[in-house]
Amino acid sequence: MGSTNRWEMIKPALELRSHIEELAAREAARRVGAGADVKPLLGCFDQLRAATERGSRKRFVETDRRLHELIARIANVPGLLEAWRCAFAAVNAFRVDTIDRCWPDLSALLDAHRGLVETISKGDEVGAAQAGATHCDSVWYRLHYSNEIHDVGDDALARTMAYVAFHLNERLRLTSLARRVAGCSPGHLARRFRDEQGLSFTDYVMELRLQRAAELLRETADPIRMIAAHVGYQDPSRFSAHFRRRFGRAPRNFRAGVALGHS
Repeated sequence: MGSTNRWEMIKPALELRSHIEELAAREAARRVGAGADVKPLLGCFDQLRAATERGSRKRFVETDRRLHELIARIANVPGLLEAWRCAFAAVNAFRVDTIDRCWPDLSALLDAHRGLVETISKGDEVGAAQAGATHCDSVWYRLHYSNEIHDVGDDALARTMAYVAFHLNERLRLTSLARRVAGCSPGHLARRFRDEQGLSFTDYVMELRLQRAAELLRETADPIRMIAAHVGYQDPSRFSAHFRRRFGRAPRNFRAGVALGHS
């Protein structure tokens, strides 16, 4: 089966899990804020970090499952845990395969969990909900954007692209990523992006952000300001200008066109 067909078949289940993770994270944060014990969650994250440091993909995959199930348990919403288990079972084979083949550096996945655990631990409902949705969306969106599910190998470009997918809402600088993530010089990393992605690093990140924003405009009713922040734009006017230049329409008009079936 082609990777595009595979993506289209699994996408509804992935979207369902994303919504469930968002709800679970928000409710877990609310309960922690009200006094629920967060120590089991922190302990599970420590185990995930240990698996990362050992390079044990098998242990990482299993601990990842337990961590997300624990969040659903802490949320304590009637029926949520059962819904989470069903959604997780539907995507698990895909999840394991993509972690094995498309994420050469487990530290990028660990970083994504760190934000989720920290916001829940602080009782930050809004931040936790966003982290829960972003955590899932970033994995699946990176795969969708690449158009193929293939073995990326453990190299500088693969590590950087993995990191970028999880951190679209943050300031991303080539010089910093080259040093901290890719382990190479900024010049080398810049050439890899141009040669293999056909874009400069800056243009690659912008394209990823705008494509993700277009997807959110199509599929959610989130305010445009929130979508802009979600993909890394703190200035909504700048976001609108970039979006209009890329898609030929302002975000509001783009969403209206989707509602009318024109996009």
